[in-house]
Amino acid sequence: MKSLRARLTVWFGLVFLGLVAAFTFLTHHTLEDELRNRTWQKDYPDHPDWKLHGSFSEAEVQDISRELMASAVGWSVPLAVIALVGGYWLARHSLRPIASVNRQLQTKNSGNLGEPISLPEMDGEFRDLVRQLNELLKRLDNSFAEMNDYAAKVSHELRTPLAIMRLKVEQSGGRIAPELADELEAELHRLTHVVEQSLLIARAERGRVMTMRSVFNLSATTAEIVEDFQLLATEQGRRFTLKSTPECWVSADPNHVRQIAHNLLTNALKHGDGDLTVQVKRSGKSAALVVSNRTRHAGDPEPTLGLGLRVVGALLRLEPEIRLQRRHTGNYHVARLLVPSVERPAVFDR
Repeated sequence: MKSLRARLTVWFGLVFLGLVAAFTFLTHHTLEDELRNRTWQKDYPDHPDWKLHGSFSEAEVQDISRELMASAVGWSVPLAVIALVGGYWLARHSLRPIASVNRQLQTKNSGNLGEPISLPEMDGEFRDLVRQLNELLKRLDNSFAEMNDYAAKVSHELRTPLAIMRLKVEQSGGRIAPELADELEAELHRLTHVVEQSLLIARAERGRVMTMRSVFNLSATTAEIVEDFQLLATEQGRRFTLKSTPECWVSADPNHVRQIAHNLLTNALKHGDGDLTVQVKRSGKSAALVVSNRTRHAGDPEPTLGLGLRVVGALLRLEPEIRLQRRHTGNYHVARLLVPSVERPAVFDR
């Protein structure tokens, strides 16, 4: 049995049954010895001449022993049931602090590691365990803070020299071969993107990114993003197919949704083959942005830093109402972004 609660319950029940069996055996053995080997006698103090004495036959001893065993078994069954129920209650009550600690640990992420775990009532053993866990969480929080602060500082420091290098390449005129200038500009653009993504991750994971929710048309926003990515897809001999309802109004931070959608489309281009399909539709109380593409099977996947998914994860923690679902269906990978939908604002009806 994998459940500690079940093991404690069974152990408690078995111990109780063992004690009942031992008590019954000893009582039975003692009674048989008294009945077989000794005579009994009863005196009456008020009447000294009255004495009652005698002994039992073997048949009588057997009959009395059977009645004793039947009575013991009859009482032990309901008592065993009561013991099992009591054992289960005790096990559940005793393990309640562990369940509470587990629930609190499940809510931990990089943004709330510093918040200590608390138990209003706990024994000394649980108190030591909680203290050790809180010290561990504090050390992890400090480590995350140091790494994020370092990444933010490095990213911030790199932004200026990268911008200067891009300007110099653009203003170089004929001093640099056009092919080399294009390659340098592409690499600088890629490095700038990595720096911006790293800075965004560091700020988002420390809760330093403001959330400005508003109502906007997800269909129009998606169409703008797809139009930009269509140029990149054309260079690879691929194309985007957009299937969208005319209007799909949602309530969220438009910059966060745009960034998440941008990263999903970037991953689809980098790690997929063939054409891509983007859909915007209503799904219950949410609006669904669905990106599907054929997955690669030949060759090794292109190595990346995984910044896109980290950015998406950090932004989703800032927007708990937004959900991302990913799955593989056959040869296709499907990413489904669910954003809370709202009715068309009255201001747009004019």
